[in-house]
Amino acid sequence: MAKHWPIRFTDMSSPLGVFKGTREEWLEAAAIIMGGWIDYALVQTSRVQIHRGRTTVKVVPVSYSAYLVNRYGGKPSDYRFNPATTRYACSLMDSGMTKAGSLAHVHYMHATGNRYDEIRMSVEVGGRKRKDDSCRVADILLHEMLHTCARFHGHSGAFASMAATMGLTGRMTATVATPDLRQRIWDDVVSVLGRYPHAKVHLTPRGQRGKGSRLIKCTCPSCGFNMRTTRKWLNAGFAQQGHIACPLGCAPPMVHPDYDPSEELLQGV
Repeated sequence: MAKHWPIRFTDMSSPLGVFKGTREEWLEAAAIIMGGWIDYALVQTSRVQIHRGRTTVKVVPVSYSAYLVNRYGGKPSDYRFNPATTRYACSLMDSGMTKAGSLAHVHYMHATGNRYDEIRMSVEVGGRKRKDDSCRVADILLHEMLHTCARFHGHSGAFASMAATMGLTGRMTATVATPDLRQRIWDDVVSVLGRYPHAKVHLTPRGQRGKGSRLIKCTCPSCGFNMRTTRKWLNAGFAQQGHIACPLGCAPPMVHPDYDPSEELLQGV
């Protein structure tokens, strides 16, 4: 079992089914497991380099963490993943801090002000139905974890080096797991915890979401003038005058006493 493994995750694990805890608890448990992989890689004397699509393993004369310090500065602890200072959420990505289509995002503790790195997974990423999808959630999570290990490097420098060493490949802004990493996630994360307890959310684009206003449309049968108002003022108009008059002075009025508000002249939209 992973180091610092909270006992509650043992009770929530469901290797043959869906994880019994929340989405955030699954992300936390998966991060603890993969955090151990990062710690292990940092004490090794090898690293992976990807150059022009070719992957090679380089042996360094010191530990990988010492190599990162010598190459990029800082201290060894800067490149370790700290589960005690990381929090997780599953939410919408539509905000000024994230780009459209982002699958996940991390807010660093210097920006959150609460001494925690906040990792957010998009609700548009799901894994409840298939283990393959849950593996994808885990490798996206690993990408964000590495950002907390290589702060202020963006998608280059120490981050790119660590991502390649951990088994993430492709464009560094949109990495995917190598076959070896994917198999490791399958065996040690998804097959231990169970599937990610969240089904993918399909968001309808703005402008295609149908009717949503609570205002009621009133149309003048004479001139076609229309306006929208609330049920409160319609009821007040009927109580005082028995109808709603057209502002242009047309007759008959916009709403005749013989018409029921739910009928054709009053249409909710």
